[in-house]
Amino acid sequence: MKSLIDNVKNKNIGYSEEAITSTTNNIQQDFKINIHNGKGFFETGINNSFWSSLIITAKIFQPQNGAFDIVIRDKAKRNLIVYENHNMVHDKEISFKYKTGLKVNLLIEAIWTQPKDTTLCGEISINY
Repeated sequence: MKSLIDNVKNKNIGYSEEAITSTTNNIQQDFKINIHNGKGFFETGINNSFWSSLIITAKIFQPQNGAFDIVIRDKAKRNLIVYENHNMVHDKEISFKYKTGLKVNLLIEAIWTQPKDTTLCGEISINY
């Protein structure tokens, strides 16, 4: 899927969509973000969330070298920053809580310490 972020077409966005209102109260999935010249983006798309309290956990599997600056914004709440980590590394799990609005649309920005191309692979779990 092509997406427009900061007026730049980014064909390297992995896109996955699963409703936050899943009956299991848990979403767990692998993710891939193509990193081009050290930067990449992932957007969840708009989902109905009905003011849910989310517990989000994530871990990076690849690449095993370098560190990432991760910024997560909710585009449904005027790009509100819901999480920042300026030293996320391979195999270190992060976790945070977030209270959504009626809808949620998370935009994840990843900036690698190395200005080259790679694929950021990991796993994300969302409990609500």
